Amino acid sequence: MPQRINRLRIHPAAIIAILLVLGGSIVAAFLTSSGEGGTLLADLPLEATEIFEGVDEVIRTRLVGDSTSIAHLKSEQVVLHPNVSPFYAARMYAPAWPDSTARDTLLSQLQALADVGLNPDDYYVTSLSRERGSMSADSIDSLADIDLLLTDAVFKVADDLSGPRVNVDSLYGSNWFASSRSLRADTLLSMALASENPVEQVARVIDQLQPQHPDYRALRAMVAHQRALVERPDWPNILPGREIAPGDTSALVPVLRERIRLEGVSLDHPANAAERFYDAELASAVRAFQAGQNLEPDGVINQPTREALNKRPIGEIIPLLTLNLERWRWLPDDLGDLHVLANIPAFQLMVRERNGEQHAEIFRMNTVVGKRSWETPVFSDTMTQIVFSPTWTIPASIQMESYGRVRPGGMVRDPGPGNPMGRVKFLFPNDHAIYIHDTPSRWAFSQDFRAYSHGCLRAHEPQRLAEELLTRSNEWTVEDVAAKFDGPWRLQVVELDRPIPVHLVYFTAWVDESGQLQTYADVYGHDAKLAAALGIELPPRS
Repeated sequence: MPQRINRLRIHPAAIIAILLVLGGSIVAAFLTSSGEGGTLLADLPLEATEIFEGVDEVIRTRLVGDSTSIAHLKSEQVVLHPNVSPFYAARMYAPAWPDSTARDTLLSQLQALADVGLNPDDYYVTSLSRERGSMSADSIDSLADIDLLLTDAVFKVADDLSGPRVNVDSLYGSNWFASSRSLRADTLLSMALASENPVEQVARVIDQLQPQHPDYRALRAMVAHQRALVERPDWPNILPGREIAPGDTSALVPVLRERIRLEGVSLDHPANAAERFYDAELASAVRAFQAGQNLEPDGVINQPTREALNKRPIGEIIPLLTLNLERWRWLPDDLGDLHVLANIPAFQLMVRERNGEQHAEIFRMNTVVGKRSWETPVFSDTMTQIVFSPTWTIPASIQMESYGRVRPGGMVRDPGPGNPMGRVKFLFPNDHAIYIHDTPSRWAFSQDFRAYSHGCLRAHEPQRLAEELLTRSNEWTVEDVAAKFDGPWRLQVVELDRPIPVHLVYFTAWVDESGQLQTYADVYGHDAKLAAALGIELPPRS
């Protein structure tokens, strides 16, 4: 059955904990704002606690006076998160944010959520930072509203960081099955409270509510990097002139070096005598930049490369990164020490193994995925068997497409050179009848666009894949695997001694091991649907 997604709700006691930590914060943080009116929170008296007399009664009225808990934001009513009311009831409706430093600290943390793909204005950051008038500091009603809205923001952030912000089933139907995360936010918050420096742990709690995968963190860092580039006041320009090739000496090389560093590439600082020399390290970084721009990766600074280097970023890539950060929150918290990860838009599959806090890529190969009319679904499961010289039971849907009828009793192809499964198939039993397999048809692997299958993944290097998995799971040798590919066509089912997680994912933006951003075409149109659901505008992509 399709996996249903249950939005993770944060236990009220846990939120009480984090809010108490923040409420007692003495961290020197503040949020400045430009434009008319200045900063609302700075206008509130810092230590005039008598201002808050009577606020608890207003909060009580907001929460228990009607069937729905509300707060006022300017002239609008805001329906509050269901956990807000029990939170305040547990504290006898006392305000949670009487200290201005704690308020400013929280707003700073909410503002920073832009770098993880969330919109700070979903948590009232701009309104609570800049609005005056109806939210004046001398109004007990306004003070109650501010307190309630800050608390509401914390609950909403916890929800949004803990799972999908959209109904994945409604959005993608049977083509996407998000995983339930094992995250226990209450445990994380309790750990923060129990630490010696609880105030310093608050930001870490928000961080820990997010996926801990190194790939997620790399993508998150790329968002922050792109924002920093957009906000940069100056930009190094490679002036017009002759072409510069690796090995040349030019006065433009120091500027080129500075520009490439803005891509996040770490380069050595050459001695003064060599700073104008276009060395191999810089050339390698330029080639990577050219490849990312769909330019000839030859390292030559010609006119097209010069134009690409001189083009200032305007943040057009950030919405795409935001969508992909969201998708990371739909994956299991633990991908597995040894796992297979196949990225559908990249038409590639990786075998990865945990190495400390990272996942080291030990093998990568090209794949053929489902064509647009037979999409490969997105889901996670566990590989339990590898079948050599497999038979193939032709699904009824493929019988109808290929033969125009369904044969009673089914159609089975015996092992052999003409079997579409080839020499091996890798089984991770699932409701979608999806698996990875060899194929005697090799033409598609030479294509850039490789969406031609009926949903299963065709493996470009099936023997190497079997070697990497069986040598680690069943202690086979490379020669053992080779014998299965070179020997007679004899069906053999091998049970894996160490079941291996398999993740079929859909990422159109990915930061590779070298720190370079790779983007892929939205082969099934999934980006557009998610962007519409989240209210994100994606720029046109070539």
